[in-house]
Amino acid sequence: MASPEGLFPAGEAKPDHPERVASWPRLDFVPSGVNASAGFFTWHLETGDVVCDEQTFRLHGLPPDAEPRFETFLRQVPAGDVDRLLHAIDPLLAKVGDYILEYRVRWPDGAMHTLETRGRVVAGPDGRPLRSMGVIADVTERRAAEEAARAEALASARIQQVMTGLAAASTLEEVRAAVCAALPALGADVLFVADAGRPVEVLLACGRGAERMGPFQALDEGPVRTAVALDIPLFFSTRAEMARRFPVAADAVEAAGGEAVAFLPLSGLPRMRGICVLGYARPTVFDETERTVLILAASAIGQAVYRATIHDTEHTIALALQEGMLPRTLKFGPGVRAARRYAAVTTGIQVGGDWYDSVPLDDGSTILIIGDVEGHNVHAAGMMYRLRSTVRAYAAENHPVEEILRRANEYVAEVNEEADQPLFATCLVARVDPATRTVTASRAGHIPPIVAPPGRGARVPHNEVGVPLGIAPDARYPVWRMPYQAGTYLLLCTDGLLESSDNDLDSGIARTLSTLDRMRDAGLDLEELADLVLDVNRPAGGLWKDDVALLLAQLD
Repeated sequence: MASPEGLFPAGEAKPDHPERVASWPRLDFVPSGVNASAGFFTWHLETGDVVCDEQTFRLHGLPPDAEPRFETFLRQVPAGDVDRLLHAIDPLLAKVGDYILEYRVRWPDGAMHTLETRGRVVAGPDGRPLRSMGVIADVTERRAAEEAARAEALASARIQQVMTGLAAASTLEEVRAAVCAALPALGADVLFVADAGRPVEVLLACGRGAERMGPFQALDEGPVRTAVALDIPLFFSTRAEMARRFPVAADAVEAAGGEAVAFLPLSGLPRMRGICVLGYARPTVFDETERTVLILAASAIGQAVYRATIHDTEHTIALALQEGMLPRTLKFGPGVRAARRYAAVTTGIQVGGDWYDSVPLDDGSTILIIGDVEGHNVHAAGMMYRLRSTVRAYAAENHPVEEILRRANEYVAEVNEEADQPLFATCLVARVDPATRTVTASRAGHIPPIVAPPGRGARVPHNEVGVPLGIAPDARYPVWRMPYQAGTYLLLCTDGLLESSDNDLDSGIARTLSTLDRMRDAGLDLEELADLVLDVNRPAGGLWKDDVALLLAQLD
């Protein structure tokens, strides 16, 4: 780098202190990042005198004839930044070496510019810092681009946080939990999604005061109906701003302790005039980036709420259909009492194929039946209903348990011959004969029963099992017989009960055996004990991974 004298082209005025400039040595220092728009300077630390080119003055918003002193440049720094800048400069100038410094200056037109200084502190003859030399560049546009990139990345992260939670949500309650978890990312204190009918129906609410939200009336000229009717988002940073356009609504926001509000219409949702409203307890700036984030988030939330409402409606229909296919009441012969339970894993319009049944016979014995048709769809439900009716009919004819399964197997195989989607089923048929105090059972691919005799530990009887129904038309089914004492519990269930918690049949059996051993003598009635067996096998979170059917019988 040339000496300081070289900074002034021929014919231009030189500084008033040529002897001071001439005495400064060549430093061979070329700061990085120098371009044509950069300014050069040399600053005498003891006197505060500055030698610089015109570009350095221009970068600071100064005329080229401004007094070349440190204080002159410092006056261009906004008053609120001065102390922080001086605090940053002091340690940099206290030692010899290179430094980078960034600060803001205000130009005469009021525009704020960010400048970056890359300099070197050089020592005098005594080794102490004497001068600082370097270059100055305007990095306003670069910093603005970097800030925009950071803002975009932050906005993307906020949107992603909302989307991630919604991705796994199916039910309205799951959507509500996901939105509540993402509420801090949106910066709002309360959020609700509503169908702007008459009255306005709140479909989802979370945040402050959400528990008090219900249907409400909205004025035609109010912000809710205006945003929906015009399909435009409305943003109000303060109540005062809202009051100028919607004074009644502003009063309602004030009564609720709110300050800023965003009304975001949810267009494109069939049969729904949706709107998402976000409330803030403090004044809020809705710049372009913030508005984009909120609009995208509201759209995703609205779509999730719409899907969830359909899901929940379909699920309710599915459960009603499923319950309609199961027996409303069960009848038992003498010496048999039983509690029944059914829990669905079904989502949407899907229905499962688990069922239970009982048939009292004229000889005083009772046939207990439990089965599971593969799949969770309409075909499985239809097959379940037909198979339940078939097995029940064969049982009512007083056939042996193995013959009931043999005939049922032939029926399923025959149906599968004409079906586009063949289905198979497991089934367990047990005959309880109080006259001989004997249980006779046969299984078609079904999990074994659990027996809990009085005074002895609950156990799983070891017995042979035949193939599931519909696999082999000529299959035969082995028979198992067991004498029982009065007070014996007999549990028939589907695999969903034992495997939903951890996908481990053995673990589910162990949990159930332990529960029966601990609680059967605790004074619980049969219904309470059935609930307990269901509860100890319920997965974390309460959502079953498979349909569950159980019959818990007490044999007297």
